[in-house]
Amino acid sequence: MQRTGRPKVAAQFLDAVRKGDRAAVDRMLDTDPSLVSARDERGTSAVLLAHYHGKPEVAAALLSRAPALDVFEAATAGDARRVAALVEEDRSRADAVARDGYTPLGLAAFFKRRDVVKVLLERGARPSLPSRDQGFTPLHSAVATDAGPSEHEIIRLLLEAGADPNAKSREGGTPLHTAAFTGDLEGAELLLAYGADPNASDPKGHTPLDIARDRRNIEVAALVHRAVTDRGRT
Repeated sequence: MQRTGRPKVAAQFLDAVRKGDRAAVDRMLDTDPSLVSARDERGTSAVLLAHYHGKPEVAAALLSRAPALDVFEAATAGDARRVAALVEEDRSRADAVARDGYTPLGLAAFFKRRDVVKVLLERGARPSLPSRDQGFTPLHSAVATDAGPSEHEIIRLLLEAGADPNAKSREGGTPLHTAAFTGDLEGAELLLAYGADPNASDPKGHTPLDIARDRRNIEVAALVHRAVTDRGRT
C-alpha cells in the first residue's frame, strides 16, 4: 500500500473507490487531497481501480482532482491527447506494462477507447503484445464485454494493424472463443475474415462452435459452422 496519508486511511479510501462510494471518496479527498494518488498492494492507482470496478462517478471525481495522468490512466480514461503527448515524449510508453500487467493498448481496447487505440497504433504500439499475467492480447480485450459492448471498429483497427486473430490467452482461448461466448456476431465475422481459425480448441478441447452452441448463441454458431465447413472443402 502506498504511503499516502496514513496506510489505514489509504486502505479505507481505496475500499470506498472500489465500492463506488462517491460521498466517502469526496469527503476523504477534502480532508487529505494526497489520497488521490493512493495505490493498492499491487501498485494499481485509485483512478484505475475505479474503472476496473465499473464506478464511473468515482472515476470522474478522481480525474477532476488527479495530478497529471500516467499513460495507463490516460488510456483507461480515454484521454487520447494525453496518451499521444506521453508517447511522443517517450516512445517506449506505447508498449509499457503497468504494475498489474496490462499495456496501454490493452487497457484502451478493454475500455473501448477507440481514439486512444488509434493514437497508440499510429505510434507503434504492438497490436498482439499480451498482458503479463493472463496473456490477453489487445484483441482479446477488444472482444471482451466486461467493460461494455464490443466495439467493432476497435477490432478492425487492431486486425488491420496486424493483430493475431489466433493468439491464445494463458487459459488457451482465442478472441473467437470470446466472441462465441458473448454472441458477438459482427465481431466473429471480422475475426474470421482476418484469418481466425474456427477449429481452434482450448485446453479442454472446446472450439468456438462448441462454446457458441453451449451458450445458445445460434447466429454465431451458424457462422462458425459455415466457416468450419468451408475450411474443410479447401
